[in-house]
Amino acid sequence: MFLTDRKKSKELNFYEVLERRTALGEGERKTLKILRQGFEGEQSYDRLWDEVGHDHLLIFRDIWMKVENATLQIDALIVYGDRLIVNEIKNYSGMYQYADGSWSVNSFQISEDPVAQVSRTAGKLIRLKYGGGHGHPFEVDRKVAFVNPNFNLTVDTEESKHHIITRPMLKYYMRDVARRRSGADASALSDTIRNCIIEDPMALPEVDVARIRTGLYCGRCGSFKLTLDRYRSHCTSCGHQETIEYQLVKAIVDYSLLFPQHPIEKSSVVWLTGNQLNPRTIEFNMNKYCNLVRRGRHSAYVIDTSDINELLKIKGYNSKYEKKKKV
Repeated sequence: MFLTDRKKSKELNFYEVLERRTALGEGERKTLKILRQGFEGEQSYDRLWDEVGHDHLLIFRDIWMKVENATLQIDALIVYGDRLIVNEIKNYSGMYQYADGSWSVNSFQISEDPVAQVSRTAGKLIRLKYGGGHGHPFEVDRKVAFVNPNFNLTVDTEESKHHIITRPMLKYYMRDVARRRSGADASALSDTIRNCIIEDPMALPEVDVARIRTGLYCGRCGSFKLTLDRYRSHCTSCGHQETIEYQLVKAIVDYSLLFPQHPIEKSSVVWLTGNQLNPRTIEFNMNKYCNLVRRGRHSAYVIDTSDINELLKIKGYNSKYEKKKKV
């Protein structure tokens, strides 16, 4: 079973919000493309597990861990019996070669080495044997899972293939793993892993305020051409409607992603919404969806999560003016 949700990373959410509110530079567009491609690959991997079945396994997805002084990011970590399996998920496409520990695509050498990456992660997980408080011995296995059907790989030796699973073999590999069953050892080991999980520590780049387009935008097509009534926004480009309450939560989340180093204040949300909404309405909804933190004479707000759907669920979004959105 899946023990953790697969969510967009903090970095991907940041660049998607940035894309909605400004013109991206070339480097930013490239980064966003890579992040989206990676997330799509992880979703494909999860769908394959759903097809194969994973009821008797314990699978952590998309987690950050602190093991002694090492910080690890793991796409998938499978626990069964006395074994951990690290899966590094790649959504590469094209003609790749792997020889003498070096990777190249279309004859051009690339710096990233997925096999070395997954090996480093596996090596650091072994430290849990000694410092994690886990009372049973366990082994760590590792595989790089290439999920894209348009990925073609040639390798120099059979040994080089040992830690690589390409798309045609991925279901067979998952079925083989799924034959195992979790037991008491796996449950205890999964508790050790949970104790090492941390929040995403990725530092985001600072954004020039002058770049940001303020105002409300359509959640379907991204247009800023909206008309507002007392309770809803109406997109003049595609006809989509959203409640004002939902628009406000979206603006609060946008601000928290774009400026994580700054406190969320009412004036900040007024600015980001382009002064299109009544400040009293903004304050009312901030008190509902945020947590007030007092700092001397000043007050600021924090939110429980930058995942908008999760935030709406936590805070009990149930607007009587909502016609379509289900949380």
